[in-house]
Formats: sequence, C-alpha cells, structure tokens
Amino acid sequence: MAIERKTKLLERVGVAALLVGLAACSPMNEGEGEGEVAVNAGGEGGGYSAPAGEGEGEGEGESGEGSGGGEFGIKAAQAAENPVTYLTALEVMRAHYLAGLAAYDVDRRAVAAEMFTHPISEIYVDLEDVLIELGAPVFGDALQAAAAAPYDGSSDEDIRAAASVVLAAIDDVETYAPQSEYPAAAVQAQVLTNMIVRAALQYEFAMASDAPNGPYLDGYGFFKSAEVISSRHMEEIRSLDGVVADALSHAMTALANAYPTVVAPEQATADANNLVALADAASAAAERLE
Repeated sequence: MAIERKTKLLERVGVAALLVGLAACSPMNEGEGEGEVAVNAGGEGGGYSAPAGEGEGEGEGESGEGSGGGEFGIKAAQAAENPVTYLTALEVMRAHYLAGLAAYDVDRRAVAAEMFTHPISEIYVDLEDVLIELGAPVFGDALQAAAAAPYDGSSDEDIRAAASVVLAAIDDVETYAPQSEYPAAAVQAQVLTNMIVRAALQYEFAMASDAPNGPYLDGYGFFKSAEVISSRHMEEIRSLDGVVADALSHAMTALANAYPTVVAPEQATADANNLVALADAASAAAERLE
C-alpha cells in the first residue's frame, strides 16, 4: 500500500488529536522491539513514522522520532476537552494490560512486565492532571503496583489481580470523559476506529518484519481493546448508524482472523493489505458521524 494512502488513513485517526502508542515496548523474544507505527494525530502535518526501510524521513511525527517507533504521550489540554482523545488514551493503556496479561498467560513474563510498565511514562504522567481537572479518581498507585508485581515476588494470582485493578480503574475513569456535542455512540465509534486502525497497521508491519513478535503483540493489544469497545458499544453504534456499524464489524472480523493468539504466527493468517483496507473503510465510514 502506498505511503500516501497510509498517511491519509492515519490523518483520519487525527480526529482524536492524539499522539500515543505502544512504542515498540514489548518484544516477545529478546532482541525484538523495533517497529511501532507511530501515529502523528496532532493535526500538524499528519503522517507517521515509517517502518525501517519504508520511506525513511517521510511522515515524521511530532515527537521527532524517526522510523521504528519512539516514546509518545498525550496532548493533555485536548484530552481535557475532547472525549475521543481522552478515551483513546485510556484504551491504549488498556491495550498494554490486555496484551501483557495474554503474554503472561503463555509464560512470557518479562514481556508482560514491560507491558505493565510502559503506560506510566507514556500516558499516565500526562493524563493525571486531566483526571484531576475532570474530577476523576487518580490511579497511579495501582499502575505502580502492577508494574512492580512481576519483580517483587508476587504470586501469579497477585500479578493478575494487580493488572485487573488497573483495568477496573480504567473503566471507572472512562465515565469522567469530557462532554461533547456528539452522541455517545458517535464518540465510541471514533475511539473504536482508532484502535482498529492501529491494530491493522501493526499487523501489516509485523508481517513485513524480520522480528514480528514485538509489533504483533502491540497490534494484539489494540485489537483486544477494540473487542472491549465493540462488546460494550456496538449495539448503540448500530442504532445510531448501521452503515458505520457494518464497516466496524467487518474490520473487527478480519482482525480476529489476524490475531488468533498473542504470539506472532510463522506465516500470516490474514491479508495485511485487505486488513488495512478494511480499517480504512471503517475510518471513512466513521466520518459520517462527525
């Protein structure tokens, strides 16, 4: 797929005005860790940080990172005003924990520990002031406990429980999202679209990479977050606009085939170009609700 088309797709994600990602943070094998597709959704130039070897120098994100990833945070002022920005930031945090728990379940403990750690520096440090401004409870202590659990001698049960506390906290603070002129279903459709696009692009990059496990795990987390959103809000999205719901559902079905397990397959289980095209179609359909 041409870089121009991919840039256009990522610019559609820019409705969230969000700079956030899993940032190549969690290799499934030692030595793997490059490849996060970095979304520049700040509305200032669009584009993305291209995977190594593809369009180097094009679409560099606001973070200043070149190809291969980088650390990202949110635009706190926009998160305090825009529910899509706010909720997408929280869903990317959720993606870390869902992917981390899945990695832990297949005995990838070091990987899980990294996934539990990254949301603190990448997202939460910028988000906490927004939570306070919106009157939402802060949960930095829960994040720190989950990040420390794999290293402090906690049992498997305690490690999973610590991650579950964080997931429950995310659910709680989502109810404090800033108000919008748009229906709640339209907001959730945009958030779901953001996660679908990220999952599709990570799969495309993983399948083209010599070290697919890192970007695949990132995409797996995005997909699992999208599953949560879909299970909770697809019915109301369908009630608002059936065309949008169909486009989102088609993309979700394709992602389910692409991410059957948390470990990258030896051979692709889905057509990456088709997956990105479906994400593109879902993104275009969601524009109907803007």
